[in-house]
Amino acid sequence: MRSKTPVKRITVQVRNTSALPRRAEATERLLRNLRSIFAEIFGDENFITLLQAESRTTIPEYLRTTLEEAKNRHDIA
Repeated sequence: MRSKTPVKRITVQVRNTSALPRRAEATERLLRNLRSIFAEIFGDENFITLLQAESRTTIPEYLRTTLEEAKNRHDIA
């Protein structure tokens, strides 16, 4: 008797492949929301002051660009 494992693997692979566009769209939405949230947080002068008071002198590079954009939009020091 033959095993049905290869057929199952192909079926799973086809399902995963067909789901990729939906997953990519969902991921893109989540990333846009997160970017918006971080832009709002880093645009808040009180938050920036808090970071300075806590001696947070470095932030991850991926957040640095968001901070720079917020500074440019809101003229934050």
